[in-house]
This record gives sequence, C-alpha cells and structure tokens, in this order.
Amino acid sequence: MITKRLSLLLVYVSAALLLALFIAGQLLMNTHEQQAKLAQRADDATHQLVQTLPKFIAYYDTDSIKLIVKAMLSPELTSITLTDQITSEAATWSYNSLSVNARSVDEVSTPPYWFSSLTQVAPVEQVVELKNNDAVVASLVLTLSANQANQDVAEHVSSLIASASLLTLGLLFVFTLISEKHRRAIHKATSTIHQLAVQDFSSQESSSQRSGLTLLDSAIDSLAQQVQRLIQSLNNELQTLHNSMMFDAVSGLPNRQYFSHQLNSWMGEGHESQGAVFIANMAWMDTIYRRYGFAARDETWRLLSNSLQSELGSQTNICIARISETEVALLLPEYSEEQSRHCLHTLISTLNNEVTMAGFDANEGFHIGVVHGHDVESSQLMSLADNAMQRAIQINDVFVFNRGSEEQVIDRETWRLLLTDTLREKAIRLQWQPVNTLDSVNSEPLHYEVFTQALIENQWQSAGRIMPYVQLFAKGIELDKIVIESLIDLHKSQPLETHIALNLTDESLSSDVFTQWLMQKLTTALPSEKIFFEISEASARNNLKACITFSEKVRHVGAFVGVDHFGRYLQGVEYLAKLKPSYVKLDQALSQEQNSQNRLFTETLANIADSLDITVIATGVKDEESKIKLNRAFIDAYQGFIHPPSLIPSREQTA
Repeated sequence: MITKRLSLLLVYVSAALLLALFIAGQLLMNTHEQQAKLAQRADDATHQLVQTLPKFIAYYDTDSIKLIVKAMLSPELTSITLTDQITSEAATWSYNSLSVNARSVDEVSTPPYWFSSLTQVAPVEQVVELKNNDAVVASLVLTLSANQANQDVAEHVSSLIASASLLTLGLLFVFTLISEKHRRAIHKATSTIHQLAVQDFSSQESSSQRSGLTLLDSAIDSLAQQVQRLIQSLNNELQTLHNSMMFDAVSGLPNRQYFSHQLNSWMGEGHESQGAVFIANMAWMDTIYRRYGFAARDETWRLLSNSLQSELGSQTNICIARISETEVALLLPEYSEEQSRHCLHTLISTLNNEVTMAGFDANEGFHIGVVHGHDVESSQLMSLADNAMQRAIQINDVFVFNRGSEEQVIDRETWRLLLTDTLREKAIRLQWQPVNTLDSVNSEPLHYEVFTQALIENQWQSAGRIMPYVQLFAKGIELDKIVIESLIDLHKSQPLETHIALNLTDESLSSDVFTQWLMQKLTTALPSEKIFFEISEASARNNLKACITFSEKVRHVGAFVGVDHFGRYLQGVEYLAKLKPSYVKLDQALSQEQNSQNRLFTETLANIADSLDITVIATGVKDEESKIKLNRAFIDAYQGFIHPPSLIPSREQTA
C-alpha cells in the first residue's frame, strides 16, 4: 500500500516539476520578448526626435520643442532630456509632471512581488547627439519605463499559470481515476491468481472478482482454464489408474488389489483397530456359467453387485470387492463384533434374494467365512477369513464366524458402561510420535502426532480399539474435549515448544457447538500457531462440507490443517483444493509394499499435492531400510515405527 501511494506521489511531484519548468520557460521567453520590444520602441522614438528636433533647436524655437516633446511623452516614454551643446543648459520633460492629478506610473502598473523577485524587464535609456548640418547642436536622453512591459508579462504568465494548473489538475484527476481503476484491477487479478495457485476457481464464477480490464480478465480466464485442465488431467490420470488397476470390469466392483490396499490401510501393521473380513464363495455362479454361458454369468454378477452396493454400500467405510471368479470379499473397518454380525445377516439376506431370483433354493450355492479381530495383521485376517470359508464349505453351512484374536468378549451394554466411566473419570493418557523431515540439514521434527489411550478394565487401550464404541454411543465430542483439555493441562505444566497434530472424530468435525468451543480454547488456552488438526481422507469424502467449514474456522484463529491417510481410496482428491491443508500423510498401505503399482499411485498422488504446494509425508516407515527407499523427489518427511510413539513427558502423565 505504501509503495502504491509513493508511486502516485511521485507522479504528482513530477507533474508539478514539469509545470514549474514550463512556467519558468514561458516567463523567461516573455521577459526577453518584452525587453526586445521596449528597446525597439526606444529606437523608434529616438529616430523620430532625431529627425524633427535639430532644426527647432538651431532656431531656438522652444515652443515647438515643448510641443514635440510633450507629444512624445507617454506612460512608457517617461522622460526626455535635452542638453544644449553650446550653453550646456539642460531641460527635462517628465510624463508624471504633465498633469497635477496624474498618479505615478510606478503606482499604476507595478508588477506583482512574486514576478519582481523572479525576473523583470529592465528600463531602457538611450543617449544620442542631435546634429544640424553636420554640427552637433544638443544631446538627447530618452528614458523608457519597464513597468507596463513587466505588468504585461506578469498578466500573461498569471493567466498561463491558471490555465496550465487547471489543465494539469484535470489530467492528474483523470490519471488518478484511471490509476485507481487499474490498481483495483491488478489487486483483483493478483487475488485471483493467488486463488488459482491453490486451485480455488470460485473467483472465476463471481462477477465481483473480475478486474474490469478486458485483456487482463481474458488472460486470467485463459490461465484458469490451463490450470483447471492441468489439475483435471492429474485427477483423471489417478482415476484412470484406479479404474484400470483396481476395478473388475464385469461386476463393476473393486478387485483383489484394491481390497488388499484397503485391508493394509485400515488393518495394517501399527493399527490397533478392530474390524471384520468376510469372504463369500458363490458356487452357484459356476452353475449359471455351465448352464447359460458367460454372458448370463456376467449379467448375474452385475445384478449381484448392484444389490450388494444398494444394501451395504451405505455402511461407513465398508469395502466390497470381487477377489476371484466366484468370490466376494467385504472389509468392515472399525466395526465391533456386534456390528459385524449385523452386516453378516444383511449379506446373507442379499445373497438369498439373488440366489432365489436365479432359480436356486435359499441358503444354497454360497458359503461365507467371517473373521473379526483386534490388532491382527491384514494378511492373517485374510487367511483366517479364508479358513472360515473353507470350514463353512466343508460342513456345508451358510457361514462360519471366527474371532481373530483371543480376547474377552464384552457385550454392548458393558462397553457403554465402561466407556462412560472412562470418560467421566478422564482416564486417558497421551502419546506422541515425531514426524521428521528427509532434509538432513534440519534435524528438528516437523511436528509430533498425538495418540490417545484409554484405561478400560485396568488396561490401556488404543483409540483404534475403542473407536467403534465411541462412534456407536456418540461419544466422539466428549472424547475429543477430554483430549484437548488434557493437552491444555500439559501446556500449563510445560509450555509446548513444538508443533503437534491432533486427530478429531467425525462427530466433532460436524458439530458447530464443538467447533466454537475449540476456537475459544485455541484463542485463550493453547498456542494455536503450534496446533495441526488432521482430517482423514475418509472424513473428507464422507462429509466434505463440514470439513471445509471446520478447516476455515481453524485457520482463521491461526491453527493449521493436515490430511491423514491420503490416497486411501486411490480415487480423485479434488477435496485438497477446498481443504487447503498444510501437509498430507500418504496412507501407509502405499509404503508397506514397494511394488511398481504402489510407486505409480504414490507418484501421481504426490504430484497432485505438490501442485498445491503441500508437504507430502510418508507413513508406515519401519526402519532405516524403508526410509532409504523413500523417493525424495516426491516425499518431504516420514513417520512410522522407526520412531515409535512415547508418552508425552509431564508430571501428571508420569504419575
């Protein structure tokens, strides 16, 4: 702003200097011109007197001399002096003395002071000898006053100053209006370009954001179209990879590769969450193929796919995939055993509808193997689910439901009481894990991610273990408030000196009341500039509008936003431009297996994030060998069990 004002001031000063130079030039030219005219009039008067006076002087005709001299006198020719050459007598005639009531010519036509102080026309005095018959009879002295000439110059310059000043002021006013219009146009154009840099194209849809300059708006429109095409091409490339590598063309369901990716993402190493895996073998599909051919079988697959997606697709984060010619697999992440059994009944009902419509008897032609586990590796879950399915085939039963881990089964109401007691007593503790940059020069962590553990029946349980019940009993806001209040207590005992990242539940992200409470805490009890809030890709896809509102409010008070599990769904990530996160954490499933497929998806996802100037963080890094394999051209930082979580040091938590 100061620079812009100085630019205008420079223009005004330059205009004033140019005006002053112009006036000074005109003043000098007019003064010189009037001086020359005064000298010319002196020459003319002298010539006339030289022609007429000598004869009258020779005859001593004083009356005629007086008449001639008085006729020559004027406000300009103010004095004539004749000196007799023989007697040396001098006679002087003055214009001021001709009339008693005449005022002094100096009083009548005195130029302004400002003019006299700059320059003025000098009076002219000429001395000549008068000759008669080659004999000098007298000397003549003429004095011409410069007052009138100076007055003429002053009036001319004053008029010139007035007209030039008005013209200059008018031009400056027009220039200022045009300059202000262009300044506003440039400001809007700059703002629009900054928005385009972060893929915010809303300004292109608003007429109020147009600059008003046709060429500039046209150039920005062209730039916006190029940026949109570039970003769309990246998202299209990701979608093309997803469709070509992760989808079954016949059924329209995800394939085995996508299911494995989802399984590694939700239930991979380091995830202490619970969930279930279903594998359904449908031998009746082979019967249809043998009887009616592949066309009928493929059509049956499409009908089955539509039914499964209609009945189960609305379930949160569920993944349904065709993993072989006759097998369908389901992943239910963060589902309790009770929820898993409910989904099993829905699956059986859906399959029975399809079986009967195909002409078979209910509960025939398919077998389901189910495993529900907690803190079980993804590969083991698939193996256990397959074993359960094989057991169901062997005993010719519709399903076999196994538990993947030996743990005490707690019923729903007991879980409600345990969770309520834990939250009421605030029996939680906080751990954190560093996120380090790959830059060897900077050894300071980028930030620390905070993890929560809850005390359930005298055992510390991870957030992943209790999260299904937190969601089931709508305790997400209560849990998040307790975590933030615990962090506030830690900050009071030992002020935070590093950036930390917090994960919030979907319930909290969608609550305006919680958001207002959080804003108040960030402005009064926590250093907002050191806090990151991580939004999972699942939350962004399931409730993008609430996530955008939350991220805008968080950034308004000085905090930041990050995206966790980036690339979990291997689909379009257009939400990045709307959330505007500071960083994204690549889903750990992308780094668990360093195959060509994962590298291709990782490179595409990282390119999209890099186009928005977003830091890319790799997760699931186990050891130095895994760290060395990270592509530094795309990855900026890393996180994983190479640096396992530890308790946040504080007197309260140590106690």
